[in-house]
Amino acid sequence: MGAKMVNFEALDKRQTYIGLQYGTSFIAKQIKKYSKEYAPNSTEIPTHVMGLKYRYGTWWIFESHAKGFKNLGIPAGVRRIKRELWEQVENQSEFAIFPMKLSIKRLEDYIGQTYGTGDIKSLMKASIFHNNGKQKDRQGLICSEYMALCNDDICKYYDLPAHCITPAHFQNYFDSKGIKEVERENTRG
Repeated sequence: MGAKMVNFEALDKRQTYIGLQYGTSFIAKQIKKYSKEYAPNSTEIPTHVMGLKYRYGTWWIFESHAKGFKNLGIPAGVRRIKRELWEQVENQSEFAIFPMKLSIKRLEDYIGQTYGTGDIKSLMKASIFHNNGKQKDRQGLICSEYMALCNDDICKYYDLPAHCITPAHFQNYFDSKGIKEVERENTRG
């Protein structure tokens, strides 16, 4: 049996979606460890979150990422890239897609901002000391902060500012609301 891949054909082109990544790198393992408390009943803890929107004949990925790919014209920070480029740089089997309303205007407005390294460190400290919501907002945007700024529900649900939202908060939100991931497609591997 092969890997389960993102099934872009199953997505409704009129809707927006959130993609959650369940990474396996050293950094991903640290993120999982420190954010499990934000999704205590979830079986998987995501390490990255992105938005998806169909425009101009293809799916676009909206995300904030510390890593860029200059040779492909993909900058670090808040960016918008075509599905075809995204498929070249990401392991699709690490992603699950969930329906969620996102503001297209806000998705576009933040493009070009830097990645929020300081917020990552603050979130880890907040997890250790169990005081999430009390840290200050730092320069730049992390992936979950960017997506929280583009959705009106997630911050209200947790009564937290966007810079205090982690990918695990999105997982917990979907689990608690009974929002199921879009079915993935099997590929041979």
